[in-house]
This record gives sequence, C-alpha cells and structure tokens, in this order.
Amino acid sequence: MATTRQKKEPMLKIDYRLKGSGWAECTIHADGRKCEVSASYLSDALGKLVLAGVAVLAGAQSVSVGFDEEPGEYRWAIVMTDDGVVRVDMLEFRELWGNRPDVEGTLLMTFSCPPLEFGEAVYAAAEEVHKLHGLAGYKKRWATHDFPVAELDLLKSYILRWERNG
Repeated sequence: MATTRQKKEPMLKIDYRLKGSGWAECTIHADGRKCEVSASYLSDALGKLVLAGVAVLAGAQSVSVGFDEEPGEYRWAIVMTDDGVVRVDMLEFRELWGNRPDVEGTLLMTFSCPPLEFGEAVYAAAEEVHKLHGLAGYKKRWATHDFPVAELDLLKSYILRWERNG
C-alpha cells in the first residue's frame, strides 16, 4: 500500500501589502496570533525580508531585518535555536537608525517555526506582491528599490533544496 506524505498546514503566514507610494503593511500570522508592522521606502524592506529567508535556509545562526519607519523601526530578530527551529522576535524601536540592541526594543510578538516554513512564508508573501503588481508596478510604488527578483529566485532554490533533502 502506497502512502502519501501530507504536508502539515503551516502555522506561519506573512501578508505583505504595498500601500500608496512608498509604504507597505505587513501582517504576521503565527500560532493563532497576529502582529502588524509597516515599512517605508527608506529601506528595501521586502528585499531584506527575502534575504532573511535565504539566510535562514542557508544555515545562518541569526539574522536581523529592519523595516524602516518614520521615525522608528520594526525589527525581525531571527535566531536558530539549539533544537533546530527558528525563533523570531518582532521588535519596535522609537527611533530610526538608532542601532539600538534588540533588548532595548519593545517586544510585539515572538513565534517559532521550522526553517523551511519560515522560508516558504516569506516566499509566498513576496510572490503575492509580484503577482499583484509586477515588476513595473512594484517599482512605481516603491520607487527607490526594484522588486527583489534575484533574491526571490535564490530563496526558491533553497526551498527546493530543503524539500528534496527533507
């Protein structure tokens, strides 16, 4: 009798939406909870998030991603734990470019998930933005940064590698 491996429903979903010109909203759904953060055109927020997904699947022990705001910052502090899961602390800082240590941020949410689930959630969020806006539409709305095509392709290659080896 052949058995099929069913994929478990992910506990993590990331909704990344462009709002107006140079603004994005990001809602993180994890373990039945949600956290809403935003980003301005001052940084390549989506590109940095995609690279964080790459870093996690490439084996980085920790990575930090800032969503620049006016005047503050939202930070994804991502750490690989000893038991092989990714822990993400969503932090808020009052000032932008203050380079404050994570412990000085206000904790908005903490969640943990397998590395592949994190990478897939980031990929799905970025791919949805690409489908909705295309390259030209993204550039028009985000102005200072192009859509992270190469980074998303790299993330997809890591996801496929994890799925083959997993």
